[in-house]
This record gives sequence, C-alpha cells and structure tokens, in this order.
Amino acid sequence: MRDKRRSLLAGLGALGLALTAVFTAAPADATPDNRDFGQVLTMPAAPPASALPAGAAAEPPTAWPKPDKILHVAARESITCASGNLCTATYDATRGDYVVYYFYYCDTYTLSNWVGTGSYRNSQTGGATAHFYGQNGSTVTSVPAGGSSNSYNWSPIWSLKNC
Repeated sequence: MRDKRRSLLAGLGALGLALTAVFTAAPADATPDNRDFGQVLTMPAAPPASALPAGAAAEPPTAWPKPDKILHVAARESITCASGNLCTATYDATRGDYVVYYFYYCDTYTLSNWVGTGSYRNSQTGGATAHFYGQNGSTVTSVPAGGSSNSYNWSPIWSLKNC
C-alpha cells in the first residue's frame, strides 16, 4: 500500500512539473501578450521661468474627470503613449517637470492651468479624432489618430474631447 501511495505521489509530481513546463515555456522570439503598440511622445525643453505666466507655479495643471493614468516626466524625456490613448504633456511649474495625461475613456475633459508649450500624441485606435476647445467652447484644433506635436501651446486650450 505504501509503495502505491509513493508511486501515485511521484506520478502527480511529474504531471505537475510537465504541466508547468507546458504552460510557462515559450519560444525565445515570442512577444509577451502585454506588448504595447503605442507611439513615442517626447517632452519639450523646460520653459524659462520668465516664459511662464504670473502665478503659474501656484497651482499644478489638472484635468477633470481624472484621466486613466497620470505621470511626471523630465524635460526632453520620451515616453510611450500606449495604444488606445490620447497622451498629452503640459509643464507643471509646481514640480519643475512635465505632467503626462493618458486619456483612454471617451469623455470631455476640463483642463486647468495648462499654460505654455507641451506635447501630445493621439495613439487612439479606430480612427478616433481628438478635439481641443478654447474658452468659449469652439474647436481650436482637431487631431486625427496618429497625429502628434512635440511643441504645442496649451495656453488657449480649456478642454478636450479625446474621441
């Protein structure tokens, strides 16, 4: 009886190892399932303090409703704008770097304290066009999927719709 139990346990152990090998092994050139087909977004140089409007350092730039992802990036640094997103970067004088917003969910976003030069990249899929609006709600510019700028003046933009 004891030998049968050992044989059964050994067989189950071998089966477990075999299943682990099957489900974790992949060819060396395989691409992981979480691959990112986004595009590069590069931050401009940091603006000189004299170029910032009075009071710009008092409040950080914000977007409402809250975008899917927000991160801070140094001047002249590049990030990947993940597929499906409209990525924007505006200078945050309170931190001395650029704040990058990933707009994924289709919505109209109100922008506050977006002043000076920044950048954007529309990595949305399905041909989604983003629209940037001025203070009176009129369209300032429209950005088709694949469109980008590494030197965009955010000062006249008060809101955007990413889809």
